[in-house]
Amino acid sequence: MSDTDHKQHGYISLHRLDGFSDAVFAFAVTLLVVSLEVPKSAHELFHLMHGFIAFGVAFTLLMVMWYQHGKFFKRFPITDLWMISLNMALLFVILLYVYPLKFLFVSLFDSMIWKSTGDNFTSASEIQTLMTIYGAGIIAVNFVFFLMHKHAWRLRERFAMSLSQLNELRADMAGNLINMAVAGLSVLIVLVSKDQGTWSGCIYFLLGPAHWASGAWHGRRYRAIKNQEQGKQVKQESQESPLAKQVGRPESIATQPSVPTTPIAPLPAQQTRKPG
Repeated sequence: MSDTDHKQHGYISLHRLDGFSDAVFAFAVTLLVVSLEVPKSAHELFHLMHGFIAFGVAFTLLMVMWYQHGKFFKRFPITDLWMISLNMALLFVILLYVYPLKFLFVSLFDSMIWKSTGDNFTSASEIQTLMTIYGAGIIAVNFVFFLMHKHAWRLRERFAMSLSQLNELRADMAGNLINMAVAGLSVLIVLVSKDQGTWSGCIYFLLGPAHWASGAWHGRRYRAIKNQEQGKQVKQESQESPLAKQVGRPESIATQPSVPTTPIAPLPAQQTRKPG
């Protein structure tokens, strides 16, 4: 699909949408910065270094969202009103999600690595509330991504998607559903068992095996579809231009009818006179 076709089916240009989205992601990263104040003592520096690991993990999660966002709009440059609304909702959730994300990982690494909880939590109910907010944020982000892919699925004929591209789109939607299911299970554990972050946090380790199984299944489908498409292409090429193949045969030249030729009579010899 050409750029002019995209502009005809969109309300704004794709460059403006990408530029605004990148600016929001950059602003979200600045909110994750550990501290804007330069440490004045070694003790303050060591205390500041405690937050760099949590910052790295939270930064990685934001970059994963940024990569998924960029990959989606590179494959499906849709800028209609519904897609713009979904994109704005996604950016809003990400900005709302930044501070709980930072606080969660700072508290987690303070308790696991540095062995200090400090004043992060005053009661078990606060831990439960934080895990609920974290799970709800994951559900919200992946739900918006799922709706974006679903909208692209409805426009598959406009983009003339092949079977392999449709399988890749299904794989992305399955990944969003897996993330929502695991996060929903974590929230359910908190609400039902009043868990204090142990099992509701460990349940996220299921993401690795679940995504591996989904990737393996869709990978087998992708290879089968690609082999099928290549087989059809080879068969189509073998059936194309039968007339050109027939002209290329050497026997076709030998069987062409010969053009009759008329023999040319020799010219009479001119007699030369002898001088008298």
